[in-house]
Amino acid sequence: MTHCAYLVAILVSASGVVLLARRQRLGLSGRRLLAALVLTLPVMLAVDLAGALRGWFHSDARLSLGILPGGVSAEEPFLLAFLVLVAVVLWQGAARLFGED
Repeated sequence: MTHCAYLVAILVSASGVVLLARRQRLGLSGRRLLAALVLTLPVMLAVDLAGALRGWFHSDARLSLGILPGGVSAEEPFLLAFLVLVAVVLWQGAARLFGED
């Protein structure tokens, strides 16, 4: 169960952000989110991979579903996608707050 806890926490948190965005009617569109993911996820994964290969980052295999080649945990793409989701929701919330819809 410990192996899944990190991934479950990320997925539950992402679900909460999506529900919050829907409740606040932020218009979280799949197209906007997909564009943000396609542009940022590869760059962020490359930075993580470079950091892991240089020894800056270390993932504990006991707490992860597995370690991908290069030393990055299997949950890392999900975490990075969650961060992009949060950024898009915050951007849309700020746009609404400041009247830039």
